[in-house]
Amino acid sequence: MIRTVDRASLTRWPARLLVLALALLTLSGCATWRGAAPPPAADDAARLAVDAAMAYATQGAREAELAERSDWRLKGRVAFANGKDGATVQIDWTQSGDAFDIRLSAPITGRQWRLSGRPGQAELLGFDDGPRRATDAEALLRDATGWDLPVDHFPRWVRGARGAGSAAGLLVDADGLPQGWEQAGWAVQFRDWWPGEPPLPRRVFAARDPASVRLIITEWSEGP
Repeated sequence: MIRTVDRASLTRWPARLLVLALALLTLSGCATWRGAAPPPAADDAARLAVDAAMAYATQGAREAELAERSDWRLKGRVAFANGKDGATVQIDWTQSGDAFDIRLSAPITGRQWRLSGRPGQAELLGFDDGPRRATDAEALLRDATGWDLPVDHFPRWVRGARGAGSAAGLLVDADGLPQGWEQAGWAVQFRDWWPGEPPLPRRVFAARDPASVRLIITEWSEGP
């Protein structure tokens, strides 16, 4: 027996299929949105939160290790800039606990300065009128030479650790080494590292408008 289909029923089926397809797509879309996978923005926020937590944990472990190794010495060169004025000198910095001994020498003229002391007291040598003393080592050096060196924070910054007090904007690279942060009005950046356990910075830049300090470390040693 041959079954016949009228033309009207054939024209109604495509419309019914279209309605059914739209309904299935709508249900599928709702399931995707309400299911286990969150929207992309929520994914990004969660990932950033995890990355930040890991960065601070890694940096905290690094700083705890470095805190137990408070005696060290570095040699290199440092470029100071303050507006239009600038100078590049050799640097030899010895740190024993909270006591510092910083020797600066101009490679061309041979002139030398020596800044030493500890928090709350500092002495600067290298002037014909004799030593100069103050309670603020950073201000003492700036007033005498025009160079800005954040002496209070640099003993930790030069080893890739944050100084005392709050710091913001910590960034670390894929190896867990800090790339920089902001502290005490300075933007601190680390451009290169010496290998070791832990690795120590090779190039440290710090800027606080209009001043900047660019330190290239050629030698590290530890111990009294």
